[in-house]
Amino acid sequence: MEQSAATTSASSLAALRLMLDDPADAPEVVVPLSAAECDLLADDHMVCTCNNVSAGEIRTAMQDGSCASLDDIQVKTRAGGACGHCLPTVAGLVDLEILRARPA
Repeated sequence: MEQSAATTSASSLAALRLMLDDPADAPEVVVPLSAAECDLLADDHMVCTCNNVSAGEIRTAMQDGSCASLDDIQVKTRAGGACGHCLPTVAGLVDLEILRARPA
């Protein structure tokens, strides 16, 4: 009888581990807004309303060298760190500024 209880307990633990390691919680891929769309945004356009970050703040941080990536922008401004709805726009602005900084 002890063997049966141990087997049941082990299978219950295995089932619990599967539920906790649910791959549905994997991060989603962010598709950046196109360069053309980002170029149309005015500097005072509020990109992240959760953290009050404008397109100009993101552009300035990229242009002055204080940020060099999406991760840097998120750490400095917290843009995209709350609801995440603005991440495509933030990523698009970062991509555009990286392209602009490349030598011709």
